[in-house]
Amino acid sequence: MPTALKLTAPAETYVARRKAFASTLERPVVLMAGEAMPRQYATNTIPFRADSNYLYFGGPPVEGAAILIEPGSDGNAGCTLFRTPANFEVTAWVGAPPDDDALADASGISKDHFAAPSDLAGRIGSRDAAVFATPCPVTKAWSDELDLQKPTPQECTAIVDMRLYKDEHELAAMRRAAQAGMAAHRAAWKAAKPGAHEAEVAAALYAALIKRRCDTSFSPIVTVRGEVLHAGGFVNKLEAGQLLLCDAGAEEVGGYASDLTRTAPVSGTFSDMQRRLYDTVLRAQRECIAASLPGRRYRDVHDLAGRIITEGLLEAGLLKGAIGELVERRVHTLFMTHGVGHLIGLDVHDMEDFGDLAGYAPGRERRPAFGDKFVRLDRDLEPGMAVTIEPGIYFVPAVWAETALVEPFADCIDREAVETLLDARFGGIRIEDTIVVREADAGSPENLTMELPTDADEVAAAVAEA
Repeated sequence: MPTALKLTAPAETYVARRKAFASTLERPVVLMAGEAMPRQYATNTIPFRADSNYLYFGGPPVEGAAILIEPGSDGNAGCTLFRTPANFEVTAWVGAPPDDDALADASGISKDHFAAPSDLAGRIGSRDAAVFATPCPVTKAWSDELDLQKPTPQECTAIVDMRLYKDEHELAAMRRAAQAGMAAHRAAWKAAKPGAHEAEVAAALYAALIKRRCDTSFSPIVTVRGEVLHAGGFVNKLEAGQLLLCDAGAEEVGGYASDLTRTAPVSGTFSDMQRRLYDTVLRAQRECIAASLPGRRYRDVHDLAGRIITEGLLEAGLLKGAIGELVERRVHTLFMTHGVGHLIGLDVHDMEDFGDLAGYAPGRERRPAFGDKFVRLDRDLEPGMAVTIEPGIYFVPAVWAETALVEPFADCIDREAVETLLDARFGGIRIEDTIVVREADAGSPENLTMELPTDADEVAAAVAEA
């Protein structure tokens, strides 16, 4: 029996997307699904996940497939789906793939516009054509064989301008991913206690996602070394007095992602300094979420987080001086070394493969200073945009060992107080939610992950009860 197939949106949505994209084109474009990447050898693979641009335009998630979109296509005519028909030997190993009826019903491309992958060269002929594909050996070899070209900035921008704004079907998928992600974090909290290992907490998180037929949207960060922004390996033992940082999200079956971070006391109780800095990060997060309204420049939201972090560090005795000067000098970048968030959608860092063409509005460039140069997004927020808000405070030994970085701020830092926290391996605090910008009359963005507590007392109680 062939595998059932249901994409995130109805077929007519994909037809409309392809038609809109085709109206911008001056040459054919090929969207490749990709192939499962080998781990060590060809038949031992990482699970297949189709390319995001291919999925966005209604590509069924089957390996080796591709869609050709001709300039001026109506979304069906002028589009060709290239797929490999079922082979009984492959079916014997992995089961029957979706049949052509299922592919046509899901994608909105009629069966008379189906062809074998080997026919793609003939359909393109001698014409110049662009390709969008996840980088893997198979798609690269196929692209090279067909002499497919790298997309122009204009072709990339046409996709960016569409994917920036999430429709009702995408938002429904992201809400499903958010629910799964929150359930995974709750499972992680239940496994977190002094004497446990990060691996046990991560195992509980993974199990909750698998139970809900979801994948991770990225490699989860589950660590008591929260100052390591992308810590991996789950190698540490949890001890009383430490903070456990969990940054993890779900990818639902259609490919849409959630992303959320919570920081909790392993023992169920914050120390005075932990609580003071946690409340600072939480205040920054809540105010930045409230500020994420139509017309607001996202970089200004990032700078708002910086100001609040600076105020909290000053109140905690880690900084000294006048708040206005400290903010202007951007001393907070020694403690919050990343941007306040990023785009999210089909990719957890949505369209990061397009680089700053997606994240930065035309005419805007990254600021060069440490911390600021890692801001991934500088666009004016508009309804339908989905972003994360994730301020943090970290005590990173490598930062404080970099004399050229720290010395310019020597007059406004209580270095002894900082060193005390570094010696105690304070770690880091990050609080993150996935939000969607709404129309101005809504008054606030939609927080897809708000059901998972962020209030310090609620977080501590959830861990303590477990």
